Amino acid sequence: MAKKKTKRTTAKRTATAGSLAGPVRLTRRQLLDGVPGPDGVRIGFARPGEAAVVNTLLKEAADDLEAGHLEALTRGECGTWLVGALAGADPGERLVRAAAAGKLQRAAGELSLPLVARDGDGQVVGALLGVPSGTVVSGLARMPVAKQQILMSMLVYAKIKAVAVSEDVRGRGIGAALIARCVQVYWQLDYTLVFGEFDTTRPLGPYYTRQGFSVLRPGQGIDVGTLLTGAPLHLGAGPGLTFFHQWRTQDT
Repeated sequence: MAKKKTKRTTAKRTATAGSLAGPVRLTRRQLLDGVPGPDGVRIGFARPGEAAVVNTLLKEAADDLEAGHLEALTRGECGTWLVGALAGADPGERLVRAAAAGKLQRAAGELSLPLVARDGDGQVVGALLGVPSGTVVSGLARMPVAKQQILMSMLVYAKIKAVAVSEDVRGRGIGAALIARCVQVYWQLDYTLVFGEFDTTRPLGPYYTRQGFSVLRPGQGIDVGTLLTGAPLHLGAGPGLTFFHQWRTQDT
């Protein structure tokens, strides 16, 4: 885990994502205060007092939204390890301790990424939640692999669980800005893969393609096991869903 910390604190890459260029390095303070987005909004880390509106927005986009992440946001425990990592802290050490104490579910909340878009009046008009993939963790747990490899998946693979924008401000690029900042944070923290899925009945393939994702056909998937364990593990969308993903490249 210490090796991953070294990579975070010494990497000098330009952090950009999707169609929205970001600062060379996104700082902890910038994420907390919010950075400028389209149409006068600011994209930043969600605050505990915004949990209710975040919950309302995201439930419109994801029927299976886990209550635990939003409860963690209410308690001020959602995503704090990622925020700390932007300032050089090593979430890997905390993750190992949490796993040893049997608190892996809480760790998943600490490693989630709740972002919001606030308008000029400070009102939340958009939200996004990124999470560690429970599907990957459970898949690896069924394989003959070391526990450390299972935990490492929570630090290199992230799922965009849901993204939503208030109906009255849609079509202004706010959703794209949320996605771009989400990917920027994950790339800056040395994550390798960001993925998600959407209802196949919704024509969102071109939208996610414009954000830099590869959108797969039904039944297609990707291998997320070989990179960590040397053994393949298939990841794809469930019935009625379309899978999209983006691997970090050498120049991101």
